[in-house]
Amino acid sequence: MSVTKEIIDQEALRVKTGVYGEIHLHKEGTFLRAYDWSAWLCCRYLHEFKVNKRTFKGIDEPVAYIGFPETSLAKWMPEGAATEAVDEKHVKMVLPPIMLIDDGQAMESAYGEWKAAIPLTEMHGGQRKREQGDDVESLFEAPPAASLTSIMQRVLAYPIESKSPIECMTFLADVKQRLAKLF
Repeated sequence: MSVTKEIIDQEALRVKTGVYGEIHLHKEGTFLRAYDWSAWLCCRYLHEFKVNKRTFKGIDEPVAYIGFPETSLAKWMPEGAATEAVDEKHVKMVLPPIMLIDDGQAMESAYGEWKAAIPLTEMHGGQRKREQGDDVESLFEAPPAASLTSIMQRVLAYPIESKSPIECMTFLADVKQRLAKLF
């Protein structure tokens, strides 16, 4: 069984057993990667990372994943979250309960919509290629804000105390844009 298949199976098992607030990060070189549910949690509660989705040999469904340098972990970690080393190549981040105000069913529904909206990335000769039919503009669009609740969760999780005034201003401008899209 491949390592990726084991990771995907563990992600699915966590959701089935109701463990919704854990992000599992896997070390790959100098980067940390999150897959499927953990990738969704990262994009929803930490930052809007660039998401890839591709097929893997031996895995029935396409897999969504994100990655960032291991040195950036502290930058993306929300206030009140805790990390724990599972082993030398696996880190678990437990999100604070205040961030997870949706019930499990709502979270699973939002996750399904998020994953379905990600275009499949195919590998060709070492180059990534999006599915045909994707227009150029859609490659650069940020994921849409799901709801007022998700915006509020981002505001609550934003570590304003550890950010510069410019970073706070940029964050506020982003919040303002997302709110404008809702109304």
